[in-house]
Amino acid sequence: MSALHQRLPANTVGRDFIVGDLHGCLDLLHVELARVGFDTTKDRLLSVGDLADRGSDSMGCLRLLREPWFHAVRGNHEDMLIDYHYRVEQPYASSNAARLFFQNGGGWVHDLGPKAEEELARNLLPRVVALPYVITVGEGATQFHIAHAELMTGSVGPGSSWATLAGLSTDRPSKQVLTDDLLTDAVLSEMIEPLTWGRRLVGKVVVNRSTPIDTPAGKLLVSQRPVHPGLSLTYVGHTPLEQMVLHESHLFIDRGAYVREPDTCLMVLDQNEVRTWVMASFGKGSHSA
Repeated sequence: MSALHQRLPANTVGRDFIVGDLHGCLDLLHVELARVGFDTTKDRLLSVGDLADRGSDSMGCLRLLREPWFHAVRGNHEDMLIDYHYRVEQPYASSNAARLFFQNGGGWVHDLGPKAEEELARNLLPRVVALPYVITVGEGATQFHIAHAELMTGSVGPGSSWATLAGLSTDRPSKQVLTDDLLTDAVLSEMIEPLTWGRRLVGKVVVNRSTPIDTPAGKLLVSQRPVHPGLSLTYVGHTPLEQMVLHESHLFIDRGAYVREPDTCLMVLDQNEVRTWVMASFGKGSHSA
């Protein structure tokens, strides 16, 4: 297994775009890439994970992993896919992920022909296994991160025994939002469950203490605590929301694209543009506890 945390240099020749949970919606992605004029020779597309399941073209979305301009982190759906196919407990995957696979849209694997099954097993799954759980792009003031659910330690729910079952340490303080300096393999290996399944941070957003603002990409809800000191802007998905939410330096961008309703969409965001309106929004949200 590769490093849990991957670093990419800043893109000095083109643009970086961040895409929300794809869930097999390759057609929607093509529409969005055409809209922004995506240039495969110099632009990059960074994914918050959950490439497959639920939508109509899981294989097409997984094939993006072959493209040199596409970079993704592992989400809970990647972990479930891995566990289902390998039928062995992975070092950093939930022990019940194989059972959950079919409960969460994995039925598409039954529709694969022999050639596609071989492609998945021999070519695509190794690429999924090699994905990091966190990507950091650039350094300094313009640095940003990509993760699937949240950069927060502790169990995702009361009474969860996931860490114990996986044989991982539980000594780290619970409910601690990470900072840039804590994004190490040693720390991340103890918190794969919240990285891929967590919904605690977004659940702490108090709507009547938050500020809705308009951005070129749609509505953004700036929480009562938009910034977490020491943590760079972090793009996450996992939790479908009616609008983007900025809370504790996390920008939640999953809009439930696979549902295909009028109030859902696939977010494809230009990092340079996002940085402009996110930084401007910091002054509009309260920094009080």
